[in-house]
Amino acid sequence: MGGFISTTKDFPTTDNGSPKVHVVSKRRLSGRPAYGAFSAGVNTMNKMRTRSDFCLLKIFETEVVVTAFGLWARDEGASDAVKYLNFIRAVNDLKDDLLKNSYGAKEKRHKLMEVFTKYISYKEENERSANEMTSGRANCSRIKMDSATMETITLGFESRAADENIFDLAYEKCYQVLKFDYMPRFLISDTFVKLEDGTRSRRGSSTKVVDMGAILNEALAVSSLLTYLKGKGDTNMISYTKLWVQISAYITSLSRDTKPYELEAKAGVIKMEIKKLVDEGVLRLPKGLEDPIRHKLGSSVAEAVQVSRDLMNYLADNLHTKIQKGFLKSKEFEAFVETAPPDFHLDSTIMHLATFKDDKQLQETKDDYLEELTASTDFSFVFRESLLSAYYRRYLRLTFCEENYFFAQEVRDLQNGEHNRLRAWMTATKSTPRVVEEDKKETNSDSDDLIERCIAIYDNYIVDGRKYEVNIPSKVKLAIGEKVKAGEFHKGMFHEAEVEMCRVLEFDSFDRFKKHYIYDHFKRAFFVKFSQRNFVVGDTVKGEVERFSSHRASSGKNLLG
Repeated sequence: MGGFISTTKDFPTTDNGSPKVHVVSKRRLSGRPAYGAFSAGVNTMNKMRTRSDFCLLKIFETEVVVTAFGLWARDEGASDAVKYLNFIRAVNDLKDDLLKNSYGAKEKRHKLMEVFTKYISYKEENERSANEMTSGRANCSRIKMDSATMETITLGFESRAADENIFDLAYEKCYQVLKFDYMPRFLISDTFVKLEDGTRSRRGSSTKVVDMGAILNEALAVSSLLTYLKGKGDTNMISYTKLWVQISAYITSLSRDTKPYELEAKAGVIKMEIKKLVDEGVLRLPKGLEDPIRHKLGSSVAEAVQVSRDLMNYLADNLHTKIQKGFLKSKEFEAFVETAPPDFHLDSTIMHLATFKDDKQLQETKDDYLEELTASTDFSFVFRESLLSAYYRRYLRLTFCEENYFFAQEVRDLQNGEHNRLRAWMTATKSTPRVVEEDKKETNSDSDDLIERCIAIYDNYIVDGRKYEVNIPSKVKLAIGEKVKAGEFHKGMFHEAEVEMCRVLEFDSFDRFKKHYIYDHFKRAFFVKFSQRNFVVGDTVKGEVERFSSHRASSGKNLLG
């Protein structure tokens, strides 16, 4: 979504009163202006929604999640995400309002103008007063939108001044950006993890959107379940449900301060109820629970809680297998959902989003990304990772010490027998005095290429007064000079100087680089590179053509570095 749209509280209008919007001049091959296409409409788009779309809709529906999303976006510096979200909610509220009320054309146009003024208004820079520009009284809620979409909205105002679908194209573009760029990042944030923890404390550890554990933990849902079971005449499942509730209340009543005799008395009530159901043939305990219930229930708080939870899980599994499917389709459950407390709806939303996150392996992708980022930002990767070396060299260039990197790189290449990286400015000129004696001693290598590379490194980095002379101890520099004069050329002749230089690069320059703003640019570039290789989250890897598609590379981001 490109383009820059300047904003202000007031917006210019055309002669007929429609909003006047700045549009970048673009023409097709035919010479006609390249106007944006009209939207397919919300109803059509709703039929095309995917699972990730419905997860995004869940965020819109729950005020607690919307608030958490806004706080996360503020902490992340992602103000655009909040603007997109507010714009989508404003359009939804506008359409609901227009559907419920029979406004006239003038009133309808006025309400459309309110949304336009708040989120999409534009004013030329030269039309803004100096007071407006200095005081910063711009439309801070305006969304970023490309000029083609802006002109589409303008044409809609000119031709259908009271059309409630006028914002559909901008709506869909904001929707897609939220779905691809922001929602996955929100689902793996600490803010969402806190919401998940609150859900687990109320509903248990289940990861299912609606399961028997969530139903049994809600008093109104239990009441609806019992009504449903009574209507079916299922006395066995009624007994299971009541026993689950009784054990849950027993666990709640336990504490570290519970006296031993009180613990035994409360456990005795549970044991008697279990024995009664077993004798009647209603309850059939698995062998793994009989002995723990007999010996551990009531012996200590910790053991009593553990045995009770195991028994509750067994009861919930039976209820899930035998009656949950029918209950979720019953009128009793529908009536409960209409009157369910806010926490139940909130937990349902959180569990929907958490299930989507787990199925899409977003957390695993984030872990892989952070692991790869951590490994790639180690100094040992500076000379091997092209992206890291490019940004590190850019920082060194800004701090006027890029020659340190070049020297260390050339020496490493020489030692490892890699290809020659000599730059044009590194070649020795004819005017350079040769300090090598004519009667050179026999070298460790007879390769003329090795000798030339050693001489070039010495001439460009070691000789005093050179443009790219490196700062190494004088004794190391003198030792290298003696070897050159004696004609002792070998791969390890610069090793001591390379060790000194890498120490400077790692413990001085590299530490400062990781605190510089260029390092933030590197992390964003690394994120894009990672996203291109891992466009689909999880283990599935796309083909080379799809992975590096320019469209998907820009819109398929799952994480933020």
